[in-house]
Amino acid sequence: VSLSPMALYTATVKGGASGVLDLNGGAMIADFSWSFRPGARQTCPCSLWNGLPATPTNEAVSDGIPIEVGVKFRSDVAGTITALRFYKGAANTGLHTGHLWDSAGNLLAAIDFTNESPSGWQTAVLSAPVAINANTTYIASTYSPSGYFAFDSGYFAVGVDNRPLHAPA
Repeated sequence: VSLSPMALYTATVKGGASGVLDLNGGAMIADFSWSFRPGARQTCPCSLWNGLPATPTNEAVSDGIPIEVGVKFRSDVAGTITALRFYKGAANTGLHTGHLWDSAGNLLAAIDFTNESPSGWQTAVLSAPVAINANTTYIASTYSPSGYFAFDSGYFAVGVDNRPLHAPA
């Protein structure tokens, strides 16, 4: 069976009398389920967002005050971060600033997004690549002075795996 990259799947192991039995014939008490998204095979340079739906469900949601939103991620391999991205809805106006942080909250890079389009994916190339370690958590974030951000309810319920990059649930 071939699975579609980035599609959400749920697997269930059946419990009860007609379900899975252990070596002594004992039944697993209840069903056990989990969800996952298979990663898309990609070559680098790569992005956590390659192969994902083109637009979020809610392109511009507002908290009414300036806000910084971000995503935790890690890489299977050591490498460098060369650019930051965010999705901008048409109502999300003003100068946006991207940040790259380590898991201890140390700022590794900051960049203003310039020449933004009215909406869609925005990319800012860092002036110098930032080295990252394998299997280490980092945070990429964007500051929105207008308080708007893109949002999909439950999007990270099972995390995102787009090898070699991963965002936890």
